[in-house]
Amino acid sequence: MKRGPQLPIQEKYNHWVSASPWFIGGNPRDSIMPIDGDDGFFPTSGNDLKPEVVNSCRKYRVRVLVCAPSNSALDEIVLRVLNTGVRDENDHAYNPKIVRIGLKEHHSVRAVSMDYLVKQKQESMSADKDKHGAPQRDKDSIRAAILDEAVIVFCTLSFSGSTLFSKWNRGFDVVIIDEAAQAVEPATLIPLANGCKQVFLVGDPVQLPATVISPIAEKFGYDILVYECCVIWDKFVQEIAKGWLSCDNAEDSIPNASRVLKTILLNQIRSFPSREFYAESLEDGPNIEVHTSRDWHSYRCFGPFCFFDLHEGKESKLAGSESWVNVDEVEFVLLLYCKLVSKYPELKSSSQFAIISPYSQQVKLLKDHFKTTFGVDSDTVVDITTVDGCQGREKDVAIFSCVRASKDKSIGFLADYRRMNVGITRAKSSVLVVGSSSTLRRDEHWNNLVESAENRKCFIQVNISSLSYLRISF
Repeated sequence: MKRGPQLPIQEKYNHWVSASPWFIGGNPRDSIMPIDGDDGFFPTSGNDLKPEVVNSCRKYRVRVLVCAPSNSALDEIVLRVLNTGVRDENDHAYNPKIVRIGLKEHHSVRAVSMDYLVKQKQESMSADKDKHGAPQRDKDSIRAAILDEAVIVFCTLSFSGSTLFSKWNRGFDVVIIDEAAQAVEPATLIPLANGCKQVFLVGDPVQLPATVISPIAEKFGYDILVYECCVIWDKFVQEIAKGWLSCDNAEDSIPNASRVLKTILLNQIRSFPSREFYAESLEDGPNIEVHTSRDWHSYRCFGPFCFFDLHEGKESKLAGSESWVNVDEVEFVLLLYCKLVSKYPELKSSSQFAIISPYSQQVKLLKDHFKTTFGVDSDTVVDITTVDGCQGREKDVAIFSCVRASKDKSIGFLADYRRMNVGITRAKSSVLVVGSSSTLRRDEHWNNLVESAENRKCFIQVNISSLSYLRISF
């Protein structure tokens, strides 16, 4: 995975200070260590943790627990740490000892999974026993030793309540919860039960919310988020502070969580979500064109953003399923993918290319078609997933299959603007949306996207009747 553009550490810190009052440092009890002095520097950010703070007479290892609601979101963080390390206050990369605890880890992070490390340790001890007669240790003591050695521990929110942590009987200095806007309150509280000195909630309130299936649970407030409560409280405190402060620039003196954010998306991808969902608060990161411009952008149909209008496509439901599919979109998406990777084979990788759809049956149908075309290893050439499965992840190219296409029906939960926002912001260099413009125009946000594509000359009509013979003109 290529590392995206990085801001200098001081500039990052300035952005954090303007985004959150917790970085101001006005309250001494909020600090684990002094910012400067004999104890060294300790920037408490997910990408810039310096785990060992040293002075002349002692060494203090800061223990960090990083959690996320889902395995996929967690593995995305682990993979980035494995690939790029973490950064210290001088912007130097290094690789602290880490361990990923829990089930269903992705094969790319298996080397730091607890089960794998335990197995490796047992094999090493077995060899030592045969050679030197060293005593064996049980699995619990091996797990505890691995936890003791780890600087950063990764697990899902739910797994942070496992007996492994209660047996370990130690807390953490810092707990970082990613995708916090997708976690219900009880789930957010689980890792805090292990004990900690500081907590950081990282999330986006205009992306996917927490999933609550039971309407009864939702009625009684189970879907309330700690992250949401913190944002509301922060706004409340700001409003009170505005009333107390008499200076002319009082508003500028108050940290605001909605200030400008830098992105690693190309301008053509960023412009629509910034206007539609973030009140124009997203800006291009440094040298973004250099980092995300690609050769295939010279072709109109493979530009940074493109909408393909399959106006003759039809939605349907498979027998025994309540999830929607669109066979025409599946065939076109496969054709689009094959055209792109045939000219640019470096994209033939699940780490570079994603195909996303809101509907699980459409995802299954896409996987079946790709398996027929590319064989059993089709999951290595492209990552086909639902919107929920791709939150928190990024690719070079993403194709979004909207599925819904009818003369008079609504577009169902595709109308959820948060789901839409996630789906169209997963790619750094090219987002290709496939859908029925006449159907999507029934929703305000989707209508705005279609109009944006038309205004920017990146709206392409596709004739379904000739799909079998379609040849995209480069």
